[in-house]
Amino acid sequence: MGVGELSALNGVAGAYTEQVKTINIVGTTSTAVQKNRTMIHHCLGPDPDHRVYEKISSHVRAAHCWLDDIDEATFEIDRVLRICMDTSLPVYIFIPMNFVHQLVEAPLSLRSLDLPPAPAPEPLISLLLSSLYAARNPVVIVDALVSRHRATPQARALLDLLHVPTFSTPMGKSIVNGSRPYYRGTYIGQLSSPEVLAAIETESDLVLDLGPMHTDSNTGGHSRRLAADKVIEVYPKEVIVRGKVFPNEAGIRALLAGLVAGIDVSRLPVVSPPKAVAAAELAVNGAGKEEKELITQSWIWPRIAKFLRPGDVLVAESGTAQFGLSDVVLPDDVTYITQMYYASIGYALPACLGAAVAKRELGHGEEVGRVVLVTGDGSAQLTVQEVGTMVKLGLKNVLILVINNNGYTIERAIHGPEEVYNDIAAWDWQLMLSFFGDKNGRARSREAQTKADLENILALPQYTTPESIQVLEVHMGKMDVPRVLREYVELVAARTRVSEKHL
Repeated sequence: MGVGELSALNGVAGAYTEQVKTINIVGTTSTAVQKNRTMIHHCLGPDPDHRVYEKISSHVRAAHCWLDDIDEATFEIDRVLRICMDTSLPVYIFIPMNFVHQLVEAPLSLRSLDLPPAPAPEPLISLLLSSLYAARNPVVIVDALVSRHRATPQARALLDLLHVPTFSTPMGKSIVNGSRPYYRGTYIGQLSSPEVLAAIETESDLVLDLGPMHTDSNTGGHSRRLAADKVIEVYPKEVIVRGKVFPNEAGIRALLAGLVAGIDVSRLPVVSPPKAVAAAELAVNGAGKEEKELITQSWIWPRIAKFLRPGDVLVAESGTAQFGLSDVVLPDDVTYITQMYYASIGYALPACLGAAVAKRELGHGEEVGRVVLVTGDGSAQLTVQEVGTMVKLGLKNVLILVINNNGYTIERAIHGPEEVYNDIAAWDWQLMLSFFGDKNGRARSREAQTKADLENILALPQYTTPESIQVLEVHMGKMDVPRVLREYVELVAARTRVSEKHL
């Protein structure tokens, strides 16, 4: 209650913004104390409203309930859980301390939480299919809301049937398997490669945009140039067809499943053989081997992609890692986790913890596949305490790559490259595991100064088949930034100069 709620609020706000299912359970003071407005620790002011924090979180949740009526408790829990699953947004459950040990009937309705969704409207399915049949050169863009709303299997099935040029966004990476012959790369507005830009904005006559999140970083600073009369946007609860809105309360999963069931592949346009993925999107085998050279932004991201295997989870922090991974191709069946819209630095390290715990639970105690975290030295300093949780839980499949570029490189690229506010304390990352209680922490910590160093470390069995947490400190240039970030900053700066002229 109170202090804990406010500490968690930033994380919940990120989940709300990114549409990630989150259930926040809050223990509160007893109902009698609430009624009397008693001054209890964690409350606000001399006449405290014990429910004021519930009001604060109202802006970052889809639903909440108070379990202060034992007869309604199971119904209320089920209600907010259903809303969480349906909207893919956070919910809150508040439990007064005098109700914690109250007994209730075992809920039967929980079984219905994951029932197959109701079918999507047939007229809407027919409209979308007829649009696809009529197109001569359709393309598909796959974005983050597909995975957020649990529609990845349906999307992949549809793409295999359509077999038309398909692109991901930076936030939609790993939904489409990169080895598919129809996969053409990443669409980032005007920051895309020339081949991607031409295929989508010039050559196509229909753009099917699945699960879009049109945020600034995800669209190249809102630099898309798509005529509305050739775009179909499939959102979780509505579809916009050439500017006209059609409701779809059944949701995106049901709609994609309906398209898969109803499609007649013989009526689809025959698309020319796929071109190679754009040169800017370095393939998993495309990393160079200049072994004595220093590690650079242009080299490291395709090298990390090459290191990954099916079943791995890749967690990328906001900053150079996020932008650097925008235009690489990931191996099939890698789960990519990042927070590009809300972009709260420090997110990735606890997200890595959550992913590793989830892998253990889903594997019934076995940690199948690796969880690879790529974070920056500045970001890691904000939430580093969760490394202690990893050590306490005995997680074995976590590889922590800390990019040590002496501060906030992304902020240096934006403003004040030599300003002191972009500097950070110089931590000794080689001692991090030991500090948090790992008795073998020093032996499990390494650093790479050159490409050869990194190649040698990634080839170690501790990294290919890890049996304990590993830390790799990667040294990189203070002013070295990925191509996408550099061009993004230049684009925004140019717009700012134009707008200032008109003030």
